Amino acid sequence: MYEPYHAFEADIPPAALAPVTARLAALGAEFAETTGGRHSWLVSGVLPARHVQEFQGLLPGLTHGEGVWTSAPSGDRPVRGNAAPRQGGPR
Repeated sequence: MYEPYHAFEADIPPAALAPVTARLAALGAEFAETTGGRHSWLVSGVLPARHVQEFQGLLPGLTHGEGVWTSAPSGDRPVRGNAAPRQGGPR
């Protein structure tokens, strides 16, 4: 089974790097690049589309309103972990 993914970029303050990347990882993000330094960090990668809206809602709290998020569809990838629906319905 496959599911849609979005490519993302998040421009965040340095103090938010750990909480933002931890939350993205928990949602199944695959990181491509993290660059930055003293004033801001740019985190990029892909995230399952089913988690994009959830993360967008979390970003203001994780960055104290200073984060900027952009994403766009980037194709489908195999479903990982327990995200695959079960065959045959409930028993």
